[in-house]
Amino acid sequence: MDFETWMERPLSGDLRLVPIGGLGEFGMNALAVHTREDLLLVDCGLLFPSEDQPGIDRIVPDFAYLEPFADRIRGVALTHGHEDHIGALPYFLHRWPVPVYGTAFTLGLVESKLKEHDLDLELLHVVEDFGRVSFGKDLAVEWIPITHSIPDACCLAIHTPQGIVVHSGDFKLDPTPVDGRLTGLARLEELGVSGARLLLSDSTNSFRSGHAPSEAVCREGLEDAFEATEGRLVVATFSSNIHRIQILIELAAKHGRKVVGLGRSLERAFALARRLRLMEIPEDILLDPTSAADFPASQLLIVCTGSQGEPMSALARMLRGEMKGLKLAKGDRLLLSSRPIPGNEVPIARMLDAAARLGVETDISAFGPIHATGHGHRDDMRGLMRAVKPEHFVPVHGAYRNLQAHARLAREEGWKDHQVTLLDGGECLLVAENGIRIAGAVPVGRLLVDEGVDHAVDGQIVKDRLILQEDGVIFATVQLDDRGGLAAEPTIVSRGFVVRSDDESYAEILKASIKAALDALPADLRKDSDALRDLLRQAIRKAVRKTTGTRPMVVPVVLEG
Repeated sequence: MDFETWMERPLSGDLRLVPIGGLGEFGMNALAVHTREDLLLVDCGLLFPSEDQPGIDRIVPDFAYLEPFADRIRGVALTHGHEDHIGALPYFLHRWPVPVYGTAFTLGLVESKLKEHDLDLELLHVVEDFGRVSFGKDLAVEWIPITHSIPDACCLAIHTPQGIVVHSGDFKLDPTPVDGRLTGLARLEELGVSGARLLLSDSTNSFRSGHAPSEAVCREGLEDAFEATEGRLVVATFSSNIHRIQILIELAAKHGRKVVGLGRSLERAFALARRLRLMEIPEDILLDPTSAADFPASQLLIVCTGSQGEPMSALARMLRGEMKGLKLAKGDRLLLSSRPIPGNEVPIARMLDAAARLGVETDISAFGPIHATGHGHRDDMRGLMRAVKPEHFVPVHGAYRNLQAHARLAREEGWKDHQVTLLDGGECLLVAENGIRIAGAVPVGRLLVDEGVDHAVDGQIVKDRLILQEDGVIFATVQLDDRGGLAAEPTIVSRGFVVRSDDESYAEILKASIKAALDALPADLRKDSDALRDLLRQAIRKAVRKTTGTRPMVVPVVLEG
């Protein structure tokens, strides 16, 4: 039975899982969990744009296929507070203002987003570790602590008519977490003993062997940096990595440095972590940026955003000398305590080069590790499989080859081929009494968001922006008389379009192509403005491609007498 048939005639007791995002790609994680009566969304993340998407601020899932089920949507369950799991919530909640459940730190990050979008904060409901919430009559979710690179991360045990579905969220099995909050392995093992039907597990590091290093290992490398730095020590990291920031604060206290936090998102996360008592901060160690100039460089630790080379980040602005009292100089040291996100290598390299030009030290080769991944390696994945002992296994969160590698690992651990299912975005996983299988697919896509407008941006607009960026634009104005002939010489104006000859000479070539196209057009067709514009566009494009090999945007303007 395909998805459309099931949508019309849902079967009692059946369960459907539909990944709207997060499979076959990194980011935009969202999973719809369907029964006949109820629908639950697990996570609601965004994807950051690439360099070939100019003017786009973020990319979010297209939830349009959920419209026929609007009356069944019972709420959203969040695993943790990273942007690729919560960033699309405002767009989803504008359409369907349903309850959102998650742990305290996760919802603290969501709260600021809802305020920015003028959404009702009463939609947010905090769940404690091991707490359980019902979503309609068919579904209930249990939040089980799990270690990751952000506080309050959880895996979810979803209780359904077809048994327990465990969703790992993002995770690693860290035996020595900085905050002491261990993964709830005992509860996961209980679920395994009672009979977990399905495990959906994070595949991000499925090619990496062994165990992921504990966050605690970063202390050694960061301590090396403190001891080796005479001037300011600047550490750029993700604002949500409160565990890393806790280590930095402890080391700053040990080495007699004040701590300056820079970046709006970091300041928000700082304030939230302090409010929830997730950090231990010695008295008088935090310093307002405006007072930093009053202290010797050797007494300052600057923790900031910008580890991915973002041009408007606190780090980038500091390197450009735009922060009063915090101009970096020789003797200072910069650490990027994060993993480069694929695609950001070039802006990161430019930023490090800018720091080097100021005399800032960026070499970390003599130090121990200053970053630890938040995603488990293959032995962590094995550990979760062995704890849950699911009847069936589905790898999630990652590019398709990561999913494949995770599936192979499950088979190595003893799961049979029919027990391991590879899903792609939009494919519908049917969980029924007689087994689990892919049952059709739904149309899922993505919406491009430009914060300057209040609607999604069409993909053609992005293509147009790329053309403008690469090859520029040519405006051709043609004025016709009453008989459809030229009333005046055509006008050519270009921007961002470069030719080898001078502009005036090249304009004559384009004017000649316009005249030739008009001469070949019957007089009666010249009255059709749309057809005439298309003809002129094609004529100019052909002339440009023939003479320059480029493809600028061509905008013909027809003025009729």
